[in-house]
Amino acid sequence: MGWQGNFLQEPNRVEAEKTALQSLWEDASHDITSSRAIPPHLRCSGRIVAKSNFALCGLLEANAIFKSRLVKASWRYKEGQRVKKGRVVCTVAGNCRAVLACERTALNYLSLLSGISTKCASVSKMFGKWKISATRKTLPHLSDSEKRAVKIGGCLTHRMRLGDGILVKDNHIAAIMNDRKVKRAEAVKIAVSSFEKGKFVEIEVSSVRDAVAAAESGAGAILVDNVSPNLLRKIARQARKINRKTVIESSGGISLKNAGKFLRAGATFCSTSELTMRIEPANLSLEIDYF
Repeated sequence: MGWQGNFLQEPNRVEAEKTALQSLWEDASHDITSSRAIPPHLRCSGRIVAKSNFALCGLLEANAIFKSRLVKASWRYKEGQRVKKGRVVCTVAGNCRAVLACERTALNYLSLLSGISTKCASVSKMFGKWKISATRKTLPHLSDSEKRAVKIGGCLTHRMRLGDGILVKDNHIAAIMNDRKVKRAEAVKIAVSSFEKGKFVEIEVSSVRDAVAAAESGAGAILVDNVSPNLLRKIARQARKINRKTVIESSGGISLKNAGKFLRAGATFCSTSELTMRIEPANLSLEIDYF
């Protein structure tokens, strides 16, 4: 896969399922309405229906939720497939109390994750696969699920968590400068040399001088933060004179409106929080067929 492997981390499916079950417990540990209004023996079936067009995601989490309450879910689409408004996405059957207990949590996951995968699929089509990356700006506890949706949509996940990759950022550099009493370019070199030779290190820079220092030190990737396309072009050109394989990530102020400018200026890929923080959730509902 090449450089993409460093920015396409595999989300933890077990953690995603575990969090989904915690969400169910949070919402439905005790349903005071169904426990009184619906007889315990009553069974029902239902359909999850698309109320908008979207690229489906969230089956892993929804399945964990339904399975925990012994509700059978039969899916008519796979993750990543396009679903048109009005189509039945899934049928469910089981104890009526259990079905209703699972309803909102399962739909919440399907709605959120399908919204993310839909956006990422659109972005991937616009810029090309693996040209745009998500960031660590995700909802608390939902990182694995949201990054699953990002990957299914065709965008890069970047790091799932701090232990997934080495990224030396501005605050790390500032700490080194303060501790060693050195200038920024020297701090960049010290930072890269802190890791074993051969380790893939990404380092944040905002000037040509720092980029050259990073490339000379053996950094595999350079995060160019909050600069203009023109400055990024200069940074990329100088860094690649030293190592033509240097990966250039453009970040900070990146939107889907201006990402193309940075890619054309020499960025290998752009990262933006828009993939997870500015989405339109998919619209789905559960319709009970009979009791």
